[in-house]
Amino acid sequence: MSSFAFVVSALDRIAQHAGRNKQLTELAEKALAALKENDQDLPDPEVVFAPLQLATKTGTVPLTTTALDCIGKLISYSYFTAPSARAPSQDGSEQAPLIERAIDTICDCFQGEGTPGEIQVQIVKSLLAAVLNDKIIVHGAGLLKAVRQVYNIFLLSRITSNQQIAQGTLTQMVGTVFERVKTRIHMREARAQLGQKPSHSSLTIDRSDDQDIQTEKGDNDEGATPLDEKSEAGAKLTLKDLEHRKSFDDSHMGDGPTMVSQVKPAKKSTRSVSEQSLAEAAHEDTPEALDAEDEAYIRDAYLIFRSFCNLSTKVLTPEQLYDMRGQGMRSKLISLHIVHTLLNNNIGVFTSPFCTITNTKSNEPTSFLQAIKYYLCLSITRNGASSVDRVFDVCCEIFWLMIKYLRAPFKIEVFLNEIYLALLARKNAPLSQKLAFVGILRRLCDDPRALVEMYLNYDCDRNVDNILQRIVEDLSKFATATIPITPMQEQQYEDSHAKNGAGEWQLKSVLPPPLTAAMITNPHDTDGDVPKEYAIKRVAIDSLVETLRSLLHWSEPGRPELNGGGGEVERRPSSDEIRESIDPSMSENVPRIDTPIPPSTPVIDDDPDQLEKEKARKTALSNAIKIFNYKPKNGIKLLLRDGFIPSDKPEDIAQFLLREDRLDKAQIGEYLGEGDQKNIDIMHAFVDLMDFRKKRFVEALREFLQSFRLPGEAQKIDRFMLKFANRYMTGNPNAFANADTPYVLAYSVIMLNTDLHSSQVVKRMTKADFIKNNRGINDNADLPDEYLLGIYDDIQSNEIVLKSEREAAALAGTLPAQSTSIAAGFGQAFSNVGRDLQREAYVQQSEEIALRSEQLFRDLYRSQRKNASKAGTKFIPATSFKHVGPIFDVTWMSFFSALSGLMQGTHNLTVNKLCLEGMKLATRIACFFDLATPREAFISVLKNIANLNNPQEMQAKNVEALKVILELGQTEGNRLRESWKDVLLCISQLDRLQLISGGVDESAVPDVSKARFVPQPAGRPDTADSRKSTSSSKKNRPRAHTGPQGVSLEIALESRSDEVIKSVDRIFTNSANLSREAIVHFARALTEVSWDEIRVSGSNESPRTYSLQKIVEISSYNMTRVRFEWTHIWDVLGEHFNRVGCHANYTIVVFALDALRQLSMRFMDIEELAGFKFQKDFLKPFEHVMSNSSDNRVKDMILHCLVQMIQARGENIRSGWRTMFGVFTVAARDPSENIVNLAYEHVIQVYKTRFGVIISQGAFTDLIVCLTEFSKNMKFQKKSLQAMETLKSIIPAMLRAPECPLSHRTKKLESDALVMEQQRGTSVEEGFWFPVLFAFHDVLMTGEDLEVRSNALNYFFESLLRYGGDFPSEFWDILWRQQLYPIFMVLRSRPEMTNALNHEELSVWLSTTMIQALRNMITLFTHYFDALEYMLDRFLELLALCICQENDTIARIGSNCLQQLILQNVTKFTPEHWSKIVGAFCELFERTTAYQLFSATTINSTASLSPPPNGLDFGAALSPTSEAHPVDEKSLKINGTESNGHVSDTEVPPIVVESSPETDASPASANPSAMAATPITPQLEEFKPTNTLQQQPVVVTAARRKFFNRIISRCVLQLLMIETVNELFSNDAVYAQIPSAELLRLMALLKKSFLFAKRFNADKELRMRLWREGFMKQPPNLLKQESGSAATYVAILFRMFGDKSPQRQDSKGDVEAALVPLCQDIIRGYITLDEESQHRNIVAWRPVVVDVLEGFAGFPEESFREHIKNFYPLVVELLGKELGSELRGALLGVLRRVGEVGLGIENMGLCTAGLNGEGGQVGGHHGRSHSVFSVQAGHQGDGGEDPSSRFMGRG
Repeated sequence: MSSFAFVVSALDRIAQHAGRNKQLTELAEKALAALKENDQDLPDPEVVFAPLQLATKTGTVPLTTTALDCIGKLISYSYFTAPSARAPSQDGSEQAPLIERAIDTICDCFQGEGTPGEIQVQIVKSLLAAVLNDKIIVHGAGLLKAVRQVYNIFLLSRITSNQQIAQGTLTQMVGTVFERVKTRIHMREARAQLGQKPSHSSLTIDRSDDQDIQTEKGDNDEGATPLDEKSEAGAKLTLKDLEHRKSFDDSHMGDGPTMVSQVKPAKKSTRSVSEQSLAEAAHEDTPEALDAEDEAYIRDAYLIFRSFCNLSTKVLTPEQLYDMRGQGMRSKLISLHIVHTLLNNNIGVFTSPFCTITNTKSNEPTSFLQAIKYYLCLSITRNGASSVDRVFDVCCEIFWLMIKYLRAPFKIEVFLNEIYLALLARKNAPLSQKLAFVGILRRLCDDPRALVEMYLNYDCDRNVDNILQRIVEDLSKFATATIPITPMQEQQYEDSHAKNGAGEWQLKSVLPPPLTAAMITNPHDTDGDVPKEYAIKRVAIDSLVETLRSLLHWSEPGRPELNGGGGEVERRPSSDEIRESIDPSMSENVPRIDTPIPPSTPVIDDDPDQLEKEKARKTALSNAIKIFNYKPKNGIKLLLRDGFIPSDKPEDIAQFLLREDRLDKAQIGEYLGEGDQKNIDIMHAFVDLMDFRKKRFVEALREFLQSFRLPGEAQKIDRFMLKFANRYMTGNPNAFANADTPYVLAYSVIMLNTDLHSSQVVKRMTKADFIKNNRGINDNADLPDEYLLGIYDDIQSNEIVLKSEREAAALAGTLPAQSTSIAAGFGQAFSNVGRDLQREAYVQQSEEIALRSEQLFRDLYRSQRKNASKAGTKFIPATSFKHVGPIFDVTWMSFFSALSGLMQGTHNLTVNKLCLEGMKLATRIACFFDLATPREAFISVLKNIANLNNPQEMQAKNVEALKVILELGQTEGNRLRESWKDVLLCISQLDRLQLISGGVDESAVPDVSKARFVPQPAGRPDTADSRKSTSSSKKNRPRAHTGPQGVSLEIALESRSDEVIKSVDRIFTNSANLSREAIVHFARALTEVSWDEIRVSGSNESPRTYSLQKIVEISSYNMTRVRFEWTHIWDVLGEHFNRVGCHANYTIVVFALDALRQLSMRFMDIEELAGFKFQKDFLKPFEHVMSNSSDNRVKDMILHCLVQMIQARGENIRSGWRTMFGVFTVAARDPSENIVNLAYEHVIQVYKTRFGVIISQGAFTDLIVCLTEFSKNMKFQKKSLQAMETLKSIIPAMLRAPECPLSHRTKKLESDALVMEQQRGTSVEEGFWFPVLFAFHDVLMTGEDLEVRSNALNYFFESLLRYGGDFPSEFWDILWRQQLYPIFMVLRSRPEMTNALNHEELSVWLSTTMIQALRNMITLFTHYFDALEYMLDRFLELLALCICQENDTIARIGSNCLQQLILQNVTKFTPEHWSKIVGAFCELFERTTAYQLFSATTINSTASLSPPPNGLDFGAALSPTSEAHPVDEKSLKINGTESNGHVSDTEVPPIVVESSPETDASPASANPSAMAATPITPQLEEFKPTNTLQQQPVVVTAARRKFFNRIISRCVLQLLMIETVNELFSNDAVYAQIPSAELLRLMALLKKSFLFAKRFNADKELRMRLWREGFMKQPPNLLKQESGSAATYVAILFRMFGDKSPQRQDSKGDVEAALVPLCQDIIRGYITLDEESQHRNIVAWRPVVVDVLEGFAGFPEESFREHIKNFYPLVVELLGKELGSELRGALLGVLRRVGEVGLGIENMGLCTAGLNGEGGQVGGHHGRSHSVFSVQAGHQGDGGEDPSSRFMGRG
């Protein structure tokens, strides 16, 4: 009882001061009595409460304060929850709980601002006690009443201290409510962890978002608008929707009944009591009961938060807005600050999935955040764009919390686009607000996850603008703004912000600032005199750098190594941790559970590839829209092509034009207004998409004109208005009489709008004018005047103007014209005096922003509701580091322009360091994601900033830039790629700076960056400067030099500091740790810088070799790399040594070669395994320099380097032997005898001492090639002959060497050789025999010295003849294809042949080398006939190639070798061989038959005649038509001379002549009997020229002369073939071996040749035409061919006829049938010849006739007797001719045989036998048959001799 003494004291005071109030006195005494009676137990609380309640109503200050104090203390002691006898109220209903009545009693004591201050304080204290009591917890209406009354005291009290107390109490109350909620959530979470299945409501996440939005009449008593189900998906959204649309229905919740939760000390944790008897369920703590109790706490938090959000949305008048002490502004501020405080301190309540509240309509659980979402958005939309800085600032803070923790459930892009980013774009926006929001962006930039998620959800979304990109661009724009500021102001800013630090926002108080009327002044400006523009600039710079730091931090999980920057930002939570946006780090009491909890929004897979595709799609759409806004037709094509418009149907195009807001309205108007039918159709479809039903005319016209801008052309406007009128009447058929009315009225309204609002109109249209203009437009009737006046007023007050234009004007800060008349203008001018027009304009814009934002939210919620069931919530949480690359790729230009521009334009070291830090971060990002362009741009600008090419002008910032470059070289080495060039260039320039600062003359150390301007050496293109870095045009700007000593001492010391020197050294030493690709880039860049150094200093006596030295160093550092990596490195370094080694400066070359020698020595120490060839590649630069250097000193040095290596490391040399021999090979070609001798000596030494090693290392071929080059050096014949002998000696040495597989032909070695062959893909012979033989082949083909060439030819064939027996057929094939046949390839290459014939060298080569080679070929074939017999067709082809040459000598040699081939192997040939041989003759005869003789005169221009074939294709079809080929004019000349001296200046291009059997009348198809019957005499007589046939000389073109000469060549070759056949068959062995079938084929050839010549000779007209056309100097004939072929033909027939062998007897009948008619024809023809005019013919045919007569005389008796009657008359006729001795003898023989056989006279055959000499065998013709051939071997067209002499029968 002692603890309640204050009650007794209070009641005593009340009784004493009750005065005349008897009821009060009685109640007080009754209570005191009750207290005394119940000394140990508490009396009934009702008894005690009654006097206290009555005392508060007395209105006296002492009584009231005493009672309030006592009530407050009793509540604190939880007295009012004690059991009491409840009496019904006066109206009979059950009384409210005592605690609720106590709170009501306390609240009723406040009677407005007139309430005494003591009572106000006591009310606040008592209410605070009621709310803070932790045993009796008040819920519902009682709680809200207490909070509301404290809020009223804060607002209405006139006492500053009371306002302050009320503010603190209010903050404490609402904080307590939310702390209790956090405790309940923690308990619910604990139940879940202990396995107690939580209720459904605790884990259910409301995914319907907007599906249960209900209408509500809340604090603003505004009705909701039903949803438009037809709204488009993806439509943009403004804010107004929040006032009417909520995702949580609390329409039946109200403030709720007062509920009391009593905390008991027992195990049962909580008990709920309410007037609805919740105590009935309190006896068991079931999960449902506990969840219901949790619901009460959460509902309290919801009601309080909702109340303050509603209070903050109250609209204030302009006067109230700027009255900071007024109740309206203080109410708004305290509400917003409490909202901010609740969010800031209790973010876990808003984000916890355990915090749910029941929807009063659907009775479904809803997340707390979803429930308050509507009110919070409404608060931000109403206040976010406020023109009052205090309101704007606190809204910014709230919005920041939404960004940081609530960005997933909130569509913050609406706030950003419509409010905050729009604020940054407006020129007339207050700088303080811009600064405040840029500060928010600064915090955002410090949050990596927020940045990435903003990019994923907005920049990758087609339906949303690029938020992150826009933020970065805006920050870049602010950072680069030019702000006039003094150094003192800069320092003031630095000092003030150095104290606060970057994390100031995190350290701000979590309590609202003092908002009492006396203390609500604007906060003190901490920046003093610093311009706000500069503060914005600095914050923007910080933001950009922080953005880069955050992006780099987010990418670190993808970096295998953290290069330095790991401690710059906080550790990024891994993807499996709770998302940062719902992880309230500022609240330590937020519960967490280990089991995964679904996030507040459905998580969509973070697929970087898919998101990048969406981003690319969005970018493509943006580009297409830009093109449309520039040229609509092109834009439409692109949109159709990329599928953004489904098809080219007018409806699809129109829908896109109407829906896409980013399209330029003016361009839409121009496109739709075009007169093409397609455009008109699209315009009609465009208007048809608009719905004007139930809309007033002006409203419809406004909607119509908002969708595009009317074009200026009248015809276009007319088409628009016609369609609009039609569409309006379609939707509103009863509006007007017909469509003409809206058409005219629309025109009239547009004219009225222009007239009223155009600044160019002086006299405005009046209402009377407007009515007058519209008389009779409604089908000759008038529209009501009231209607027209309403339209006039509407247009006058609200101009029809495009929203986009109005927004653009607002951003530009221009005020719309308000005056409509002169008087109005004067009135406005007077009313503007003393007004802040800019502020008023901004206030108006703020209101418009709020309205537009609300509208956007309405559209967004509508879209969300429509698409919720399909796509769900579209927020994508960031989990992948890969997004940083695309983010940087689209924003790097903004970072680059800002940071580089600031570095160039400012000298503030703090800003410089910030920019350098940003560049370093940006470069690291670009390197990590391999973004080449930004990487090169940032590295290049850093190089330029370092300014190392102007040492005298270097400053501190330049040194800092250099340090950044060096740091990047150490940390990003693996990713710098091509940018290594800039880094190493800076290092080279740093070395130059150190030299200059050390006293070296600057002119002696040229600037490497000027290497571009050094003239390039001729013939050697330089690629070192092919890549030009960004801003390179600036780095060579002329600067003022102050001499070698002009370098600042500070800069000189800094350049030599340990930090800089160690950084440089680490870059080179760390090259050993670079990746395989990176070291190649590093090496390439180093070689380029080295070459630049050499180019700029190559003319100096002491050229710069800094980078060349570094190349040697890094080669040593990287010596331990695997050979695969070193190969790629050496590809780069070796090429550089190639180039440096050929430099003109001997000093540079010596340094390079010495460095190369040292490196080579070191590499020789490393053992090279079999099969590798790195030594060979490493030594290649020696070979290159040897080949390209002209300095003998250099060559001598190279040879000595190799000798030294051989002597010191000879045992370790493996593949290097090949390159060494390559060097010696180059030396072998050198013109200097010393070099050649030195090289030859060392080659011989190596050959003698290390021949086995050379073979085993695969350098055998290189040794052979080397000796071959010595053999071909014609300047030193002695060395050539020595080398040739060495080559010859290598063969036995090779066969003896154990390392050579050829040395022992054992089975084992053969099997080893087979294995080697399989491994290498080449045979043993190819590996060893081929190089040696090819060496001889090469010398004999290309050697210039005859003796050397002759030796090579001899050694070549000697080797083949001696060792060829072991060669397999495969190797013989290779030899034929690559060595034997190529010797004669000069014959196949006709241009080469023709050109070479003009040189004496070829004549010598043909007469010596080739002739001997051809003979050796025959010898080789004969020697290895068994091995080479399968090549017979190849040898025949080769011989045919020779025979068919136009050169007579070659042709005869080929013919002779063909004879030798047959004669030497005649007994070895099989029938198959003979078939091939005869086939070759068939081909030769066919190809040398001059079919073109019959067509040469039938064309008017040069006909084509294919040259005699270079090779025979035995599989080709043989026919005259195959001769038609394009002619080679250069190869038509024979023996290099023209037979006809006339050559035309112009050559007619050749045409193809296709011979046909009809025109050619080929003898193959001619009738022999018809040919025999043709008279010969008249034709022969006309060949003799007479005076009557003389004509003017014919002018023959050069091309035609070549054509004619080609025909003549064929005729000559045909004679040669006939002669060859004749000579062959003069040999008995040939005749005896050839099968009869093949012999008959040969005779068919002779017969065909004979008939062809006979046919031509008989065609007098043809021969005369040829003569007239200049074919020859006299009419041509083929007399020799005719007589020669006939003679040979007859001779063989006679021999076969007389042959007794069985195979010949089988064909005897056929022979006789062919022989007798031919012989008769020959004799008959001879008889007809005129002895005077045809003497040459007689001479030609006489031997043939003799052969015929002798042959006939030798016939067997039976055959002779049978044919006497045919021959005898002819013999008698012959007696009338002039007879020579031979012919007379032949006649005598025939006559004697006739007498003996025909007449029976005996002994007459003795004479015949004596004449025949063969006892009756035909054979006497053998001795004279050659007389029919008159082709002279020496004829080659020399002199002026006519080529016809070689084949014609008359001169």
